[in-house]
Amino acid sequence: MLHALEHAFEHTVTDVVQAIPILIVVYALLYWIENRLRSTPALLEKSAEFGPVVGALAGLVPQCGFSAAAAALFSDGYLAPATLVAVFLATSDEALPILLSEGASGTEIAILFGSKFVLAVVGGYVLRFVWGRQKNQNYEIELDMGDGCGCGCDHGPIRGILGRTLETTILLLVITFVLEFAIHGIGTDRLATLMLKDSVFQPIICAIIGLIPSCAVSVVLTQLYTTGVIGMGSLIAGLSTGAGFGYMILFGNENGRRHARKIIFATLVFAIAGGLIGHFIFPL
Repeated sequence: MLHALEHAFEHTVTDVVQAIPILIVVYALLYWIENRLRSTPALLEKSAEFGPVVGALAGLVPQCGFSAAAAALFSDGYLAPATLVAVFLATSDEALPILLSEGASGTEIAILFGSKFVLAVVGGYVLRFVWGRQKNQNYEIELDMGDGCGCGCDHGPIRGILGRTLETTILLLVITFVLEFAIHGIGTDRLATLMLKDSVFQPIICAIIGLIPSCAVSVVLTQLYTTGVIGMGSLIAGLSTGAGFGYMILFGNENGRRHARKIIFATLVFAIAGGLIGHFIFPL
């Protein structure tokens, strides 16, 4: 046991320390992007015919705030269900920084985000056809992005970038240590067996895990992918349901609660479908 703990600790510190410089660069870039996308909620609010496309593009930005903002707009009647589901399906939270810090290839990243974008757009338009358009209500709302400004816009760029890097680093330390300990103690082969490696059911399991309303889920799923425990299809499925705090925002409003189950069910169905397709196209 002591040897397993020591082994896990050494590997965790080594891996995470190497990732810190890359995370700083990535979050500096995201800070620049986010400060030029502050009008995203308004853009989503006004989208109609191109709602799912706009929602998918907004969701691709690796940031928890957009899914929460979209859920708030939907709850207040300003966003169509199809656009909200598109945002949820495209959301990836911390997946991109983790993949970059783990040395994932450009091809892998392109496959993941390209697949999620296509899934979000297709899923959005299918839902739009089935569900129909939700009529906007004629009153204004003020949307407070709150934690959505992930890089700390209110505290200056340096503090915000370093703060977000620190948060992700701590999260990485905890999750990587647990995974390293599990992998060393259980064994990669056995852990892969528990996650039903090479099984058509693995994307379904990951899609259900993604429903947990926490940004940490994206870190866990991405780490499982980089260690070879889950495949690309399963990563697509898990990240496509991983809308972070968006689900909690839905249940915080009466209108949101009324439609929350349908929204979550639709997101889950499309995520599983996309994951299964990815499982066969991009085998582990």
